[in-house]
Amino acid sequence: MKKTDKQTMAKTGDLVVAVLVYTMRCVEDGDLEVLINMGFGPAEIAELSELKLADIQRIGKLRSHCLDIKLDKQAFATMIQRIRMDGQSGEWEHVLIRADAPFDMMRRLFGTSNREFTKKRHLFAVSSVGRPTEPDEETAIRLWHLITERIRQAPDGRLMPHDYLGICEESGASLRTVWREAKRLASD
Repeated sequence: MKKTDKQTMAKTGDLVVAVLVYTMRCVEDGDLEVLINMGFGPAEIAELSELKLADIQRIGKLRSHCLDIKLDKQAFATMIQRIRMDGQSGEWEHVLIRADAPFDMMRRLFGTSNREFTKKRHLFAVSSVGRPTEPDEETAIRLWHLITERIRQAPDGRLMPHDYLGICEESGASLRTVWREAKRLASD
């Protein structure tokens, strides 16, 4: 047998072992519906409940397996989209923290806990405290226009992290001020 065939069989064995451990946990937890959806019947479930660790190790070394794995392309695409969004959320969270985002903003946008917020502010050496100063009349009017325009353009009427940062850049106001003014507009 070629080296690549041995490697393939080892990976296949790893997959079978992982699936069997999962199914044994389902048996232990009483998740029989999951097992039935995977194609296990009463006889196979009974066999699973009697398997020992040594049995699973031997199964992992076999040259054949009993699995028929299929990909649910729609579920896969949804999963990939979700992990990418989560990754982007983490990046946006760091960008906003560095820009001195207030806790309320981080909690509402990302579900950030007070402990996480404090830890990240410390990590990025952000140390400002207190409420932002009120904008002068010209800046307040500019903020009102910028915020209402961005809300109007948003597909669901909600501002996203890039919107808040864009408003900061266009208005010259701090992120804390932009957040406060956006909340005021939303409550009107």
